[in-house]
Amino acid sequence: MGVKLRISGWFDFATRNYLVLTLTSALWNIGFSITETYFSLYIFKLGGTETTIGLITALGSAGYLFSMIVGGQIADMYGRKRLLGFMTVVGGLSHLLLAIAPDWRFLLPSWIIVNLCWVAEPAFWAMLADSTSVERRGVAFSVYSCLNLLPWSVMPYVGGYLIDTLGVLTMMRWVYVALAVIGVIIGLIRLSMLSETMTPPRSGEELRVGFRSVCRVVKTALREHLKLWKSMPSSVLALAVTYMLWSFEFGLVEPYWIVYAEEEIGLTSSEWGTVIAVGNVVGLAFKLFAVGRILDRFHRKRVLLTILMLDSTTYILFIMCRSFHHVITLWIYASLIWAFYGAAYPAIEADLIPKERRGRTFAALGAAWSAFSIPSSLIGGVVYERVNPRISFVSASLVVILCLVITARFLQVPEGSPAGESDLDDGIGVAAP
Repeated sequence: MGVKLRISGWFDFATRNYLVLTLTSALWNIGFSITETYFSLYIFKLGGTETTIGLITALGSAGYLFSMIVGGQIADMYGRKRLLGFMTVVGGLSHLLLAIAPDWRFLLPSWIIVNLCWVAEPAFWAMLADSTSVERRGVAFSVYSCLNLLPWSVMPYVGGYLIDTLGVLTMMRWVYVALAVIGVIIGLIRLSMLSETMTPPRSGEELRVGFRSVCRVVKTALREHLKLWKSMPSSVLALAVTYMLWSFEFGLVEPYWIVYAEEEIGLTSSEWGTVIAVGNVVGLAFKLFAVGRILDRFHRKRVLLTILMLDSTTYILFIMCRSFHHVITLWIYASLIWAFYGAAYPAIEADLIPKERRGRTFAALGAAWSAFSIPSSLIGGVVYERVNPRISFVSASLVVILCLVITARFLQVPEGSPAGESDLDDGIGVAAP
């Protein structure tokens, strides 16, 4: 416990836990950057429609909602490490269900199972927050976001090229198989290299896997989840409300960027992959050289308000595009804005939430997003297919404006460390030179 890693310079915040979590997450994204980009096309090829996309997304959100509530309770009561490592392996293997799907109906239960396997997500974010100091948190989350964006700078283009040459079904099935292999490898790495970051109240108890013990954990999780919402500070509650609104943005447009680009603007899959890749390169460079330092130098709330204001224009500009060059120009502009979200929100969460409550509170925030993603995904599919695709993007712009108003009025971000936080509790800390 007394061992120190001495990393000089810009990366002096990087503990072993931080490095393991960041690098293994980046490895995950090699596959996710392809499957998430082209998942809507996969549903189409399996016989689905825009409404089907909304239904599958809604069911996945329901599974994710349940996993967040239970996962947060387990992370705070029994610890982070074992849950994270074991469920990474299980989550990876669950992608085999997506690989063998014969039609879109098979995707319905499969997508629920895949999202249930994200039960370790609160443990992941709690451990990552535990492993960063408040003084370097903006840079730490920016570097995390930057490294995890690296695969998104190349693989969507590769995926688009493979789709144009091999077809959607063949390419997606093989990538899902690869994700299963990657998940097993990452899970074993996390089990062997991570150090537990806190001594949970029930560290002496074994978390047994059985019907009665699982029911007991679920019951306790639901009860504690309700208590957490009742005692939630106003700023964290405001943050949760914005996440609920962001879920409507997700349901309205996120699965349909590629659909609109191909059907309304006329882009090919490889052109869309190029757009995504170029945008991610721009976002990656901006995160690496600017985002973290801006978040640590300026008040994080002011930075968030600025990017929300700018982001409200991206949806309107997108539906005004008429060619590949229009789209790629817009995407570069949007990527500069979106580069902040992956660091700003986690940094603000860590600033607001005490360490001993992070697992459950991160779970509550994820649950808030997932709960509203269920109706928003259903609504989004119907609006896009049966009303007007443009209305989806205009509505998303209005949602971002609402997030801007709530953030400005109700979110209070402290300048210092949140209550109960001390120096890093990673098994191997980092000393500045």
